[in-house]
Amino acid sequence: MADLNNPHDHFFKAVFSRTEVAGDFLHHHLPADILVLIRPGSLVIGKDSFIDPELKEHYSDLLYSIQMTTGQPGHVYLLFEHKSRPHPLIALDLLRYMTGIWGQAVKSGQGAPLPVILPVVLYHGRRQWRIAPNFGSLFDIPPALVSHVPDYCYRLTDLSAFTDAELRGGVLLQAALLVMKYIFQDELPERIPGILGLLKDLPQQQSGLDYLHTVLRYLSRGTNKLSRTELNHAVQQTFARGESIMSTIADEWIREGEQKGLLQGLQQGLTQGISQGEMAVLRRLLTRRFGPLPLWAEAKLSQAGQLQLEAWADRVLDAPTLEAAFAEG
Repeated sequence: MADLNNPHDHFFKAVFSRTEVAGDFLHHHLPADILVLIRPGSLVIGKDSFIDPELKEHYSDLLYSIQMTTGQPGHVYLLFEHKSRPHPLIALDLLRYMTGIWGQAVKSGQGAPLPVILPVVLYHGRRQWRIAPNFGSLFDIPPALVSHVPDYCYRLTDLSAFTDAELRGGVLLQAALLVMKYIFQDELPERIPGILGLLKDLPQQQSGLDYLHTVLRYLSRGTNKLSRTELNHAVQQTFARGESIMSTIADEWIREGEQKGLLQGLQQGLTQGISQGEMAVLRRLLTRRFGPLPLWAEAKLSQAGQLQLEAWADRVLDAPTLEAAFAEG
């Protein structure tokens, strides 16, 4: 099952791990002078991630290997910032991830020249990106030290800065970028029919149906701007097989509910177990101090919650009588 705690990460990797989508994205979001350096058909998608564990709630990443027309190997490192606002130190984070990639190359036996890495940031937050896209902007550098401080620039695709018409590409890429653009926005429900309309012909092939399910899972898990009723209605209106398409998603909703219910049940059971254990210990202490417990004391123990049991346990060693041990306050 997909990671329910990070639907943005799952959607990004499911979409941009498809070679046709990744290639389409680079074709439409890299400048011409960089595109001509990438040999057509050389894109290979890696499986390694270089994100620090504590920052996985901020970022997802994919590393693409390419062959350059100059004959050199290279990489495009795509970092997805999936919080609703940009991380101010993203240039520092990117530099750390790139050194990790170079370090991996060195460990594998590669020496200088190291592979060139083009860092690309994809952002879909509510606020427009206003952070300078170069590492040197993080410093206030005296002129005499400028040449001694490393600097680089990353390519930025800020979806909030594009109109819908400007998000060009094939239908798979267009639909993914539009979903990402509006996933945090109040107008998502009104945009859904147009987005799903791009994918209207996909269910005719199994690979297309799988992609559609990926989009629908993200829409059902990655936002609170769209109700499941609204999503179901949009699918039924758009696709001839809308009922069967949504039945798959509905089955997943049921399994998610069962999973959440199981976790809640385990938590409740653990809490009850702790209370029962504390009650047994408290009963033993009370009996050793005051003798066999009368019925009224047993009744109080059986009806008490965990906080009340803890309060009585704090009092039992100092209370002069059984009644004092159970006194309120």
